[in-house]
Amino acid sequence: MELAVQRALAELDFAPGELAEEQYEVTILIPPEEGFMGVGAVDAVVEVALVDEAFDFFGPGDESQPQELLEDEFDEEYDEYPDECEEIGEAGLTDGPEAARLRAFLGRVLRELGLEGQIRISESPEELHAEITGEDLGIFIGRRGQTIDAVEYLASIAVFPGLHSRKRVELDAEGYKERRRRQIERVAVRKAQEATRRGRPVQLTPMTPAERKIVHLTLRGRNDVTTASQGREPNRSVVITPVR
Repeated sequence: MELAVQRALAELDFAPGELAEEQYEVTILIPPEEGFMGVGAVDAVVEVALVDEAFDFFGPGDESQPQELLEDEFDEEYDEYPDECEEIGEAGLTDGPEAARLRAFLGRVLRELGLEGQIRISESPEELHAEITGEDLGIFIGRRGQTIDAVEYLASIAVFPGLHSRKRVELDAEGYKERRRRQIERVAVRKAQEATRRGRPVQLTPMTPAERKIVHLTLRGRNDVTTASQGREPNRSVVITPVR
């Protein structure tokens, strides 16, 4: 049983002993069977769910697909941006061409996912930022924010196709990425304190590139620790090393 639990935690990118028992719940799907003298033994199958509030940044766990995505009846082109997508922005002005393309792209993604949401876009000389609000956006966010990070990357390509000079495109949904950023910052500071207290490097759990960047930026102003990424995706992680 213990081995099955450790395997499940490993799939969530946690090393043995890294979590306390009160930080996760175990559901036994198939109980173990010892068999006779080792013959006919059956390993346990368990489901592990994180229950600690500190793990909110791992994102919603519901990755089910809406029925609309299973019917494969789409006939629109992704590079078509209808005129009605040029909506009124925060300042009462019509979206510029880049903001209109971003709004149209995100609207299409939401429709294909069977979701409804409001898209609010703000623009600066360096950045296009879109905030999406609505219900049931867990599919759009994805586990640990991997889906929204991927959509953000694709949105940058869709809005600035083939251009060397482009603005940074950033997306958020229901404030998820901002909450995740604050939580990862707290984890980074706590682990940095642990590294200096113990006088030896501390390795964080594997993170996405966006999460690792938050750790590096959070700790780069400190003179008592350094940070470096190591390993290969998807198991690449940040190591915090005390300065001696």
